[in-house]
Amino acid sequence: MKNISQEEKDFMSRDGIVSNEKIVFDLSGNNWQMEGIRPDEGVKIGFHELNFDITGDSFNWIYAKVPGDVYTDLWRAGRLEDPHFGRNSLKAKWVPENEWWYKRQFDVPKEMFNKRIQLVFDGVDFACDVWLNGKFLGTHEGMFSKFKFDVSKTIRFENLRFGTNVLMIRLHPAPRRYSQVAGRKPAWHGDYWVSLPPTGIWKPVYLEAMGTVTIEDTYVKSTLLSENSAKLDIEVELENHNDSFKDVQLKVEVEGENFKSKVYEVSAMVSVANGTNNFTLNLDVDDAKLWWPWDLGDQNLYTAKVTVLEGENHHDTVTTSFGIREVKMVHNPGFTKDQVENPWTVLINGKRHFMRSGTWGGPPDIFMGRAHKSKYKELIRLAKEANFNNLRIFGWHPEEIPYFYQLCNEAGITVWQDVLPLASLSLPKDEAFKQAVFGEAVASVKEQRNHPCIVLLEGSEELFMTASDPQHNLNFVNELGKAIKPYTSLHYIPSSPLSDEVGVNLGFKPNESYHANDLFYGEGEFVMEDYFPSLDYAVIPELAISSCPNVESIKKFIPENEIWPPGPSWGHHWTDFDALRTLNFEVLGDQSRDSLEKFVEATQIAQGVIFQYALEHFRTRKPRTSAICICHYITFAPDMKWGIVDYYQEKKLSFDHVRKAYQPVLITMKHYNRRWLPGEVFKGELWVVNDYYELYSNCKATIKFLNNNKSIVKEEHFDFSEIAADSSAKYVDVSCKVPGELGDRFYVEVELVDVEGSVLSTNDYMLLVADKVKDKAVLRTIGLEAFNIKQKYGWANYFRYYPGLGAEESVNEADKEMPTARGF
Repeated sequence: MKNISQEEKDFMSRDGIVSNEKIVFDLSGNNWQMEGIRPDEGVKIGFHELNFDITGDSFNWIYAKVPGDVYTDLWRAGRLEDPHFGRNSLKAKWVPENEWWYKRQFDVPKEMFNKRIQLVFDGVDFACDVWLNGKFLGTHEGMFSKFKFDVSKTIRFENLRFGTNVLMIRLHPAPRRYSQVAGRKPAWHGDYWVSLPPTGIWKPVYLEAMGTVTIEDTYVKSTLLSENSAKLDIEVELENHNDSFKDVQLKVEVEGENFKSKVYEVSAMVSVANGTNNFTLNLDVDDAKLWWPWDLGDQNLYTAKVTVLEGENHHDTVTTSFGIREVKMVHNPGFTKDQVENPWTVLINGKRHFMRSGTWGGPPDIFMGRAHKSKYKELIRLAKEANFNNLRIFGWHPEEIPYFYQLCNEAGITVWQDVLPLASLSLPKDEAFKQAVFGEAVASVKEQRNHPCIVLLEGSEELFMTASDPQHNLNFVNELGKAIKPYTSLHYIPSSPLSDEVGVNLGFKPNESYHANDLFYGEGEFVMEDYFPSLDYAVIPELAISSCPNVESIKKFIPENEIWPPGPSWGHHWTDFDALRTLNFEVLGDQSRDSLEKFVEATQIAQGVIFQYALEHFRTRKPRTSAICICHYITFAPDMKWGIVDYYQEKKLSFDHVRKAYQPVLITMKHYNRRWLPGEVFKGELWVVNDYYELYSNCKATIKFLNNNKSIVKEEHFDFSEIAADSSAKYVDVSCKVPGELGDRFYVEVELVDVEGSVLSTNDYMLLVADKVKDKAVLRTIGLEAFNIKQKYGWANYFRYYPGLGAEESVNEADKEMPTARGF
């Protein structure tokens, strides 16, 4: 300790002042400043030496917020225009060319005196150096691993107006090559964001004061003994920062977190040597309240309070939230081991959990300073409204903040997660890179493993299909699985998909997992009713269809003079006009390019209809298929491509289609054509899918066929004597003479009610009076036009849509004004 007067020591030693409890002092918030400078220049001019008595040197630094990010701090201060608006992100490419310094000046609570004090960083993106009061503490790399420093001898206890302790953090310039940091940082490029690598202090920073024996990790593993009893194995990692052995009491108290329960206790005297020590305490819970997904049961949560005592000396206390639940995996019925080798069905507490999933396309904002908790809360609420019971975090995106998992725990939404962001690249082959990634993975798994919502782990996303050496990538993720195996009991899959051409050549079985994206990327080569029924896989981890956000949302990020006809900012935000007009024609029989409103509405309806058709088809395959995931549920930036909820948390029209397709009890009309000639006999099948573990007897179903004017042309009623729990079954064939003439639409509405007349499920469909053969030819023509344009100008180059931006061989004078998209 430094500069403590005897008077202050006497004051802090009085009864009631020196606390015997662990003390946490949060350094997060708005009391930070930041400044940028060319790489390696900050230390040369002495930024790290700034002290409390020379604060004038940083008066011209801008104010900043932690947790947050550099871009958001610069935007708030007016040094950047909003990177999400128009093409402003391209104007901010100078930001990662600098190093960024963050400064926090503070006093510490006097109660911390005479305790061991550590400075803790929960997460910094991506690499940093740290100084406290001019003393260099160390360097850290890796976005997902927590790190800490013992600052017991560096902290000052004087009290001045602005604080006597000065914390200085130098953020290294943001990485520019994803392959060099993959696994320890997510890609900052993809098919809805390409511009800027995020950087910042994205998780909390705080001080902890405790004794010399600290709790570094707590892991609560539960084993069900019966329907209402469980055994808990509580693994505790202690760190003894003292050179000598200590005999301490390790105590655990377990009680209900969101319900009343008795307190279960267990304790033991343990001897801890210098360094890391691991102990396991066992505890039986005789009235166990289990944690379930929301469609299978209640979301009961417990807390485990772990305390380390040495007589009257209180060393440390940590409280961990967990759920009592067992997750097991079994093979999907209907497949042989030659077809599917991996178990793909998730059993939670012995019940099958069909995962109705959507990809969580990053945090609510790629800039974590704008990813407020209120956004997380609303997006989880909307996910449940859409009947998702699972969210998938795949390898393009980072692990989430603790609040996300807390919300999923409370909502009963399970998480299917890639351990680390490893996606679509050729991994480096040096040993140092591999060990750094494995270390980050172990840290991440240990940090998250108590969340009952996490039920399945994967190693990567699309890591084989585009790699120059897919065998090396496979070896890498197989070793990754072995590295994390001692730290988690969850099942691990090396990548997704496994059963594409490359995966099968690597030795995976042909019916494991597949990304059902060919309809989107096929440029009119397929139609949905031919494509999706041809797929026979245990799981569909990704099903991608795009659409525009709502008109009012578009106006928030597209400049007014580019809104309609569409200007280049549409292209910058990943508008694939050819894909959208192709999908519009497939679903609606019209490319819908007459106006902004019509085009936007058509893209959302097309996305919704295709999602609904595919989701309902794959759900009727249960238990042969055990999971289906749309791509995406959300994205982390305003874009013209993915998501059924846009960046501004506004629902698209496609949201309701997914909500209907994901009803836990679903009445669905299977149909193998969407286009029917006038007077033809439409044929379909009524199925019911029940994801609940509840049997329904004596139900009634109603089907109505409606013409182009929404007038009923036929209505039928059926008795369904029994709908089994956890089932999918066909009940009856249905038919109707197709009303109207070519160019019309006709509609189907279905409803299922239980024996008491309560509605179990409603559904509806829009079909076309059209010539399928002719329309498929038109669709293919549109697709070939799109293919040829991409071949000529580049698949990812949106300039192909804007002659004035150089997509044509010559540019005339008129083209020099703001160009608009071809054909709009």
